[in-house]
Amino acid sequence: MTTKKQIRALFEQLASRHDDIIVRGPIIILKPMRHVYRAISIERSSSADYPGFNWHMGHAFNPFGSIYGFGFEPIWLSKDGPRRWSEPGFAEAAITAIEHQGLSMLRRAGTIDDMVLTSGELCAPRHNGWLNHYEPYRIHILAALGRFDEAAAIYEQIKDWHLRMTSWPRPAFEKATELGALVTAGDRPAVAALLHQWEEEFATKNDLLPVYERTPFPLELQP
Repeated sequence: MTTKKQIRALFEQLASRHDDIIVRGPIIILKPMRHVYRAISIERSSSADYPGFNWHMGHAFNPFGSIYGFGFEPIWLSKDGPRRWSEPGFAEAAITAIEHQGLSMLRRAGTIDDMVLTSGELCAPRHNGWLNHYEPYRIHILAALGRFDEAAAIYEQIKDWHLRMTSWPRPAFEKATELGALVTAGDRPAVAALLHQWEEEFATKNDLLPVYERTPFPLELQP
């Protein structure tokens, strides 16, 4: 299995080349973090010599947000180059793949609008599925962008769903319903306050306060 020492050594080498990332164990996080969380991880596989590399993205104002964002999306090493720890040149090949497939793309998604636009360009089924089709996330993002009519329409569809739920999605739908009610009432200050609260809780829970920058949501900048 890939060791913590191998992960740390590769990520420290990568971090020495870029001043906008921090290392947190098996994951690197792009900074600053405002409303969009962006990261890259090394995952251990059943083969000690063969790690997996993934990029992650998600909105930081998710009340149940994870350091893995919406999930795992792969970064592929070249079939023509080294793909195992034991092969000469592996570290450089892995860093090149991370830089070209991961960092370059994630840097383009520093804002909520950028995250939405970038997702349309990616073959990323898990990421795009959560972002574009999961109702709680849609309400969060549309509310943050100030697109209240669209967020309210989704809220009207799902506002009673959590009452019939007994499994894991219930808390997420309850929180989305809380936000959706404020959106439907047109209470912009309350919507902004709740989103900021969720974002700061996410940063605190995941030890991201050193890279977190509190900034206005798009809805707060609209006339």
